[in-house]
Amino acid sequence: MKERAFWYRACAGGLSVLCVMFGTARANEDAALRLRLSALLAMPFASDMVGAAQAKRLAWVERRNGVRNVMVSDAGGVPYQASAYTKDDGTPLWGLALAPDGGTLAYVEGGDPEALADPAPNPDNAARRPKATVHVVRNGSQNIVAGKGYLPAFSPDGRQLAFARNGSLLIGNAGSSAHTVVTTVGTITALRWSPDGSWIALEINRGSHSVIGLWDMQRGFLRFVSPGLGIDRLPNFSRDGQQLAFVRAQEPPLLTRPEDGQFWSLHLYDLASGTDQTLWTPPRGQGSRFWGADDLGLEWTADGRILFPWEGSGWLRICAIDVHNAAAPHCLTPDGAEVSSYRLSTDGKSLFYTSNVGDNDHWRAWSQRLDGAVTALTDKEEEATALTMAGGDIAVMTTSATQTAHPVIFHDARRRTPSPPALPAGISFTSPQSVHFRSEDGFNIHGQLFLPPAGTHGPHPALVFVHGGPHRQMLPSFNAMGYYSNAYLMNQTLASRGYVVLSVNYRSGTGYGLAFRNAERIGSTGSSEYRDVHAAALYLRARSDVSPGHIGIWGGSWGGYLAGLALARDSALFAAGADFHGVHDMTEPDHPGLSPEENRKAHETEWRSSPIADIAHWHSPVLLIHGDDDHDVEFEQSVLLAQMLSARGVTHEDHAFPGERHEFLRQQDWLTAYLWMSRFFDRYLGNAP
Repeated sequence: MKERAFWYRACAGGLSVLCVMFGTARANEDAALRLRLSALLAMPFASDMVGAAQAKRLAWVERRNGVRNVMVSDAGGVPYQASAYTKDDGTPLWGLALAPDGGTLAYVEGGDPEALADPAPNPDNAARRPKATVHVVRNGSQNIVAGKGYLPAFSPDGRQLAFARNGSLLIGNAGSSAHTVVTTVGTITALRWSPDGSWIALEINRGSHSVIGLWDMQRGFLRFVSPGLGIDRLPNFSRDGQQLAFVRAQEPPLLTRPEDGQFWSLHLYDLASGTDQTLWTPPRGQGSRFWGADDLGLEWTADGRILFPWEGSGWLRICAIDVHNAAAPHCLTPDGAEVSSYRLSTDGKSLFYTSNVGDNDHWRAWSQRLDGAVTALTDKEEEATALTMAGGDIAVMTTSATQTAHPVIFHDARRRTPSPPALPAGISFTSPQSVHFRSEDGFNIHGQLFLPPAGTHGPHPALVFVHGGPHRQMLPSFNAMGYYSNAYLMNQTLASRGYVVLSVNYRSGTGYGLAFRNAERIGSTGSSEYRDVHAAALYLRARSDVSPGHIGIWGGSWGGYLAGLALARDSALFAAGADFHGVHDMTEPDHPGLSPEENRKAHETEWRSSPIADIAHWHSPVLLIHGDDDHDVEFEQSVLLAQMLSARGVTHEDHAFPGERHEFLRQQDWLTAYLWMSRFFDRYLGNAP
């Protein structure tokens, strides 16, 4: 950094020959940076892993050099490619399904898995917007289009394929086109076959509420399961197909603490009688609001218990309740840790799951007999955040400090890695250090510290990285989410270029329990999580290897929001920042259920929690980047901020990606954005003394 500072001063002093030399050196440095980032972004990244029920076959989506394809492995052997895509055009592949015998594969091309009813993304600006399309691949060769739609699911005998398109259910023979059998109001967001194939349970989002529908395959009609005013989700049939369990949840009203009410219940529906009973409602207190991702649904054990996620102890655990004696549930996974995914063995007697047992900053795969002792499957040096079953084999999605997300398969008690990724030749990474520091109100904050290579001279410029979500957790490794896998490699790249980088797991994130995730006055209710970001900058400023006047911040989405708060409130501490698709005005026009006075106070709090509320104090330069087809954060949020910064003469650089979504879908756009950011920080922070 000192050498770079010399060249900046030389050019500023008018030494033209030195400027030419600097320009040549700068061009070479830019070329080297482009090559490094291109190679890192091109690393294979696996996602959407699924296994066959009765065969040791696993399938997943692999993104390599920006191109997505479906990969298949048998018993952990060398994988083969089941699709033939060749372009980095941003078209998602997702929704994988395997027939029980593994002989037929289905997947979805196009569409938006996070916004099923929205227009499909088109970041490549193709002549026709690529709508979600279900493909079927038989015996690894013939690729057949079954129709427009998503959520493909094979019948238990593998002969039929069902999938959804908005509010329509389509069914056809596996390997042929499907036809619509019923259409209802809303968007189908999940579907599941009964064990004997006579019913299909549908989860239907109707905006203000959601309902469970049952499609009768024999009679050809749709029955609704005790519809109410709540959010009905996660339907799953008993092993004999006679009962259907599901969750009915509600969102707590504004200004109501979740622990003061009872906002979800576990229901049991009898298909023969058509009667529904509330099996169990959690007591007031911790866990009285439902929390659980799609990988944390309901499962039935062989002895008639239902497994479900619950935060009754303040930690997200897998618990069991007996349908014949629905007393207080018994939790199976260890306390003081959270679970991110789980599966039952084929016989319903063993439990496999991913959890941060023993160390909240590290995730491993575990196995146990129901109510039995816990055994680790994966090593401490890797992170395991998702798993599935493949005909008795256990497949785990893992990452490490040098390996992107990839499946590891436990086959016949032996560990196999079908396609192990590796860092590109000539590139090495630092080992991130897990660090802790206190915020001003006493929260213990976890982070990962990336240091420049040994032997480089300081003090160094520094950066705080803030993730989005906000329900996320960064780890000292590549992340299993594509967005944060890219952020990890960027933080490593910044460290290799002489920056000290601190990635912050601020309050409202996951992995540290209910009280941390649901901390008071976060976001629009008071932006209390910014205290953790401020504490991170103070931690960096106190380090002897950091130049205190050269601290910056970068982040995306909720991280962009926090970066905006940092620059607006503390420009004296944060000298520059990069804000990817952040929220800058948190105000909402109205809050149903609040009185006029309560609405006024809520609006005032939202305003004070917004970066633009402190725009008068914003002096540091900022880089703004946003895709203009963002369906998560309005593009206008960045337009508004740019206008307000211009009006006050604040230095800013802004870029838009026409047609891109919130999470950029094309590798070339990530590369371009990261190059913009690197040059921006070199310009405003890189001349550390």
